Amino acid sequence: MFVRGDILKATHRAIKEGKHFIVYFDGNSDDDFIGGMITHSELYGNVKMEIDHFEKVDGNGINYNVTYDDSYLVKAKLFKPNIWGPFTKVGCLTDDGIFFLSNTIEELETESFESYLLRNNLIK
Repeated sequence: MFVRGDILKATHRAIKEGKHFIVYFDGNSDDDFIGGMITHSELYGNVKMEIDHFEKVDGNGINYNVTYDDSYLVKAKLFKPNIWGPFTKVGCLTDDGIFFLSNTIEELETESFESYLLRNNLIK
């Protein structure tokens, strides 16, 4: 349903769920998919994104809701549970953005969001 580089908004947006916008990376199972996460924080090794990483309009000329906004890609490859959905496409990365996403997270181990939070001492 989604392709690499689609920027998604979760229905369930609690802090330990889909609060941040998700960048679809790859399918995984019937229960989840693999994605990145966009934030405004430069902490925890997050990687600065560029304005040319984001599409401004969709194929019909309609402005995307999510475009570059001093954005960072969280340096983590995360399981994104389908129960946080349904998900809505609210933006899209350009080819340069998809290349950036792939170079940043492709070789990382896939982990749960809870594991990411624990690894960065964001929860105890």
